[in-house]
Amino acid sequence: MAIRPFTTLRHAITALLLLAGVLVGTEFWMRTRNVPSLAVVTCQATESEQCLLAPSAVTHHELRRSTTTDFLPCGQKTSVTVRVNSLGCRGGEVEESAKIGTRRILLLGDDTICGATVAENETVAAWLKKFLTKSVSGEFEIINGGVPGYCPLLSALQFENDLAKLKPDIVILHVDMTDIADDSRYRSLLLHDGDHAVCTHASFRIPPKPGNSVLNIVKQSAAASWLFAMTRQHGPELLSVSDAGSTGDVGLNWIADNPPDLRLQTRHALQPIRDLRDTVARSGGQLLVTTSPVLWQILPAKEAPTLSRHCGIKGATPFSSQFPFEVLASFCQESSIEFCDASPAFRRDDAVKLFSKEAPVLSKIGMALYAREIARSLIENPQFSSQIKM
Repeated sequence: MAIRPFTTLRHAITALLLLAGVLVGTEFWMRTRNVPSLAVVTCQATESEQCLLAPSAVTHHELRRSTTTDFLPCGQKTSVTVRVNSLGCRGGEVEESAKIGTRRILLLGDDTICGATVAENETVAAWLKKFLTKSVSGEFEIINGGVPGYCPLLSALQFENDLAKLKPDIVILHVDMTDIADDSRYRSLLLHDGDHAVCTHASFRIPPKPGNSVLNIVKQSAAASWLFAMTRQHGPELLSVSDAGSTGDVGLNWIADNPPDLRLQTRHALQPIRDLRDTVARSGGQLLVTTSPVLWQILPAKEAPTLSRHCGIKGATPFSSQFPFEVLASFCQESSIEFCDASPAFRRDDAVKLFSKEAPVLSKIGMALYAREIARSLIENPQFSSQIKM
């Protein structure tokens, strides 16, 4: 049989053109979808939240300022619109001084406070305003300063460098069960400059490498970003490797019934709360520390098997240990800081509705419950009565 080189070449060229057409078509189609960013700003936030974040020279990372983003949270079918103002807070712009007669409350914390998985009117901040307005006469301005992946260290830096000028009457800091691990991740990046400290993102410390045109094309490709994100998300599970130990074996171990000795890490993670207390006092406000449980402190791991594997949850669940809540209560008492433990309110028959199964945060129902408990604490606590009941 005679070999026809031109026919073979023509078939090869046709195949290459078809492949190129498929790749171009896929690229255009995926650019119309919400594709996870190829760049990981922080491993302490979910894949979908990376597009909301930007590196920071002061607080490691922050919400992208002055932006409005429609993005699809992991595991959800509908997108969420996230507005971020020029101060890096979720929501509309905020005047530097509150209106006369308006009580200004600032919320700080991580994903639970930011509420990127829910609409703006379903966040803890929005619900808190509704509950306070319903219970107490007068005007309230609630500012949502939550940022995915934050811990007390970053929240304290955020307030000192950006938000203290707002002079809130009350600052509420949410301490999350993941904050011990988060602090372990960021503390190595902390730099001290006299009396001030900054937590500089690694991208500001590493000199940029000479540009590579091929690599830049790959980085800007939606298809490559999707493939890389899926590999990063599912690779550890396929290899039976948990990333729970990536933060120095801290993870969520401290909430377990038989936790390892993490006294040093816990002390480091909580110390910035005292710094925040002092900074808030200098700005004329009062600090309230609050906390809520994660799923495994209330429900068995089988309620969220994929998330449980990803977070490296081991042993019988739900965990019965009250150690984390007792540590926080004791720390706040010793530091003369008011504390609200909302965990008892989460122990109810329909608790499964209160938690997300995609990330260790509350669901929108859980956020509403948490806001109700915070509002109750503010109203009933004599320390805040003068600020709340004008």
